[in-house]
Amino acid sequence: MPLVSQKERHNRALELPEIISGGLVLLVTLWLLCFQKVSQETAAEEFFRTQAFFRVLVSLVGAHAAMVVAHAVHELWLRRPLGRMLWLQLAVVLVGAGLFGMMYTPHAGTWLFWPLVMAVLGISSFSLVRMGMYMRARRQSPVRGRAGFWSPSVTFFSYMLVFVVVSTLLLLTPGATHHPISFTQALFTCASASSITGLTCVNVAETFTPLGKSILLIDIQVGAVGVMTFTYFVLMMLGRRLAVRDSMNMSGVLDQQGVNVVPALLKAVFGVTLTAELAGAACLYFLWMGEPGIPQDHLWAYALFHSVSAFCNAGITLFPAGMSHAGVAGNYAAQGVMMALIIAGTLGFGVYLEGIQRVRARLAGKKPSKRWSTHSWLVMRVTLIVMLAGTVAYALLGAFEPSVHTTGVAHNTWEAAWNAVSRSAGFNLTDIDAYGPVYKAFMCLMMFVGGNPAGTGGGVFAPVVCLCVLEVWRVLRGAQDVEIHQRRISRVTIERAMATVVLSIIWIVFTTMLLLLLEPEIAASDKGFLKALFLEVSAYTTTGYDLDMATHLSPLSRLLITANMLFGRVGMFTFMLIFIKQRDPAPMRFPETRLPLS
Repeated sequence: MPLVSQKERHNRALELPEIISGGLVLLVTLWLLCFQKVSQETAAEEFFRTQAFFRVLVSLVGAHAAMVVAHAVHELWLRRPLGRMLWLQLAVVLVGAGLFGMMYTPHAGTWLFWPLVMAVLGISSFSLVRMGMYMRARRQSPVRGRAGFWSPSVTFFSYMLVFVVVSTLLLLTPGATHHPISFTQALFTCASASSITGLTCVNVAETFTPLGKSILLIDIQVGAVGVMTFTYFVLMMLGRRLAVRDSMNMSGVLDQQGVNVVPALLKAVFGVTLTAELAGAACLYFLWMGEPGIPQDHLWAYALFHSVSAFCNAGITLFPAGMSHAGVAGNYAAQGVMMALIIAGTLGFGVYLEGIQRVRARLAGKKPSKRWSTHSWLVMRVTLIVMLAGTVAYALLGAFEPSVHTTGVAHNTWEAAWNAVSRSAGFNLTDIDAYGPVYKAFMCLMMFVGGNPAGTGGGVFAPVVCLCVLEVWRVLRGAQDVEIHQRRISRVTIERAMATVVLSIIWIVFTTMLLLLLEPEIAASDKGFLKALFLEVSAYTTTGYDLDMATHLSPLSRLLITANMLFGRVGMFTFMLIFIKQRDPAPMRFPETRLPLS
């Protein structure tokens, strides 16, 4: 095992008190938020001045700030440049200390509540990052190198599972809900938010406090970009270079070839995400301003939550009646903004990265290639075809299929376009159960198709389904290869697409039968099979459409749907690789034979 240098030992001795004090700041803050029933409506200045835990928190923040300042002064005394991470940490700590000091001035008020929470999260996040960097260095040592053999599939699923469990425990605390909920309800809700599905077994607007809604918002945001993606981006922004194994893991998770593209792709992921969500929140804020039925006191929070939920294709709303809520259902401009956010999320970050690189080339005076990559070419065309074909099919079914759903022609066409766009998001403008069985069956097909790779949408992905259709067409024509965009698609890609579709269909059929066995009342009811199939497809494809079933499920059935949402987010093909090790090509092959198939 390599020796640790004196400089590294000295840095660890300086960082250890910061890690401990920052961790204590986070624990005390979580105690105040989760167990003291703090909300934005509380008289924050009175609560903060009277609670003993807050006085402890102020002392910890002051001590932590002093340690960070001493660390920076020590580095400057030794004439060593301050790293990017220390500069950021120093700025956040000083701002946080100033906010805490303002609580004891005449200008204190309830407006300080969320800035204080954000300051604490910023202060403690550096301690968590430093602790993670230390554990990562230990994991990469020769003695503990076995963890390096974990595949990207195992790593991604482990990160996601731990994230869901931690979120569930936070959601079970008294400060997160207005009334107690069961463990399976909290697990179901957190898994739905983290897998950007949108299925809920409780009323989000009436059950959760601002803290609980904030936990769900963090679950949606981190779950959309991926826990591993979020972690590696933070390390990269703090000036830490990714190890080769980390870059290989990220290239596998983001389904990109080569490790050189990973840093640029991470920047594109967060740059596009923040830009789209902030722009969408600003548009929703002004479009919902003055609308009856929408809480104007917290309009900025509602606008931000729904902008994030739309871009991440999560399908979770804060309105008790969903998108059919008063003031929301008739605001077509705001609905248009949410449709644009949904489309922006489903395109995939690989398309954005290529677009950014082409724009930079033009700004630098270089002439980019006229040809887009085959991936971007296929994604943009398949997305447009699916939306247009889906809109036409929805409009025709809504107009001619007998159902109890009665709307005008204009609204029926608008809702058809909305459902075609929201096939991977799960927002519904009206009661879907009011439509006919053919309409619901077509919705299952659209949910199965879903969005695109490396995006926030669900489903098995439209390009995957497109490749399967082209492969069938190739067999029928007797052609040798699948060719698109003047390129020949590799057999490995075609075989993986076919395996993904087949495994997904088998899994959906199996879980539907299992759900009917666990819920005999649903199985015996009218249209029970269609409702069970609809729910399983919605859960596996992480869409979030529901026919009013999720709230009536037994705890065991909730666990089944929870597993379905997590497996769907990881991907059935990727999930199978956790248990099945792919073998290297065999040096020899058996003679070929043919079998009768008809």
